[in-house]
Amino acid sequence: MSKHDDIMKGLGLHGQAVVATIEMMADLGRCDPDLDHVARRIGRPVRDLSRIFPDDQSLLIAVAEQALVRLMDSCTKATVRIDPDDSVAQFLALGNAYVRWAADHRMQFRLISSHPSLDVMQIPQLRRYLDSVVDLMTRMLERARDAGRLRDDEDIGMIVLSSRTFAYGLASMVVDGRMESWFPSRNPIEAAELAMADFVKRFARAATKCPRGAR
Repeated sequence: MSKHDDIMKGLGLHGQAVVATIEMMADLGRCDPDLDHVARRIGRPVRDLSRIFPDDQSLLIAVAEQALVRLMDSCTKATVRIDPDDSVAQFLALGNAYVRWAADHRMQFRLISSHPSLDVMQIPQLRRYLDSVVDLMTRMLERARDAGRLRDDEDIGMIVLSSRTFAYGLASMVVDGRMESWFPSRNPIEAAELAMADFVKRFARAATKCPRGAR
């Protein structure tokens, strides 16, 4: 039995359908595998799938949700390893976790970030995961401000927006194979983490409170 068959055997119908959809998106270049194609791929009647997924869109949503659950798990595991009193280091770990998640789930990253028929921000069951990440980023920065690592008047919402944009750009470069042109001698993930560390260091330094008496 192949590794693929082994994996599929251990999954229920929902999991098999999700895995098959991802495979078809990657292997066959199909952006929107429909229920009929997925049913044939896993050797089950389409009516069985229809009991779980009412339509093709609900199948795509299930694929996206599985990936977002893994994103949240990766973010949680990355940040709990860091000293809770070092919110800036936690913020960096969060960014690195996002880039690594994108590299490990390339098709799902593309599905969530740029699929023409899946607007994640308009689907409540998906948006809640992204909102949770934003909330986590915001709370980290608020702790950094309260600890004197950021100025009292710092625009935390703008830092969150800038950081999300930067992390998304890095992740896109890794997923699309464009990091190599900037850092040909380094592993793309390693290069992305160096860039992320530089970004966080620069904004943290720029936003740090000046000591009393300093000009």
